[in-house]
Amino acid sequence: MKIYLRPIHLDDGNLIVKWRNSPSVSKHCFNRTPISLESNQQFYEQYVKTQIYYQYIVERIDEAFGMISYPIATVYLKDIDRINRRCELCIFTSDDEEWNSDSQSIAIQMLLEKAFRELHMHKVYTYVFSVFEDEKDLMLKAGFHQEAELKAEALSPSGDYWDAYRMAIFASDYSAGRD
Repeated sequence: MKIYLRPIHLDDGNLIVKWRNSPSVSKHCFNRTPISLESNQQFYEQYVKTQIYYQYIVERIDEAFGMISYPIATVYLKDIDRINRRCELCIFTSDDEEWNSDSQSIAIQMLLEKAFRELHMHKVYTYVFSVFEDEKDLMLKAGFHQEAELKAEALSPSGDYWDAYRMAIFASDYSAGRD
């Protein structure tokens, strides 16, 4: 499978709104408030254009035709802390069948490359709800380790509270895994 990350554009708003408002996607988010094209535009202006977030569209390259690609998901680095050189890695789950553990693993590695090589981060962290063990496994395979288990961290779609794992990877661990 071949994918690449392209910087998000404002005209990707329809896709972002569609993906983010899908119940199968929003249940993975701390904030499940539905978004609109207007709120997405405000978000884009406030966070993406100012480089507080580095958001990308994951494009799948059609191997049969080579030059044709199409969007399958969005991923991003957020809360870029340039003083402490750390940021959060986030991936949207997607209803697209091609957004699977293989494409997610590739996208995570591409984001880590950007975080450590381009942005010179010291640490990248992420959060995973404990009910999604497959997501925790995905992050462990990418080189993250569990830093903490946060009890009753977020209200679930059904009204009970879910625990979350905070997971992290350091630049030194990432580099060591590349050598």
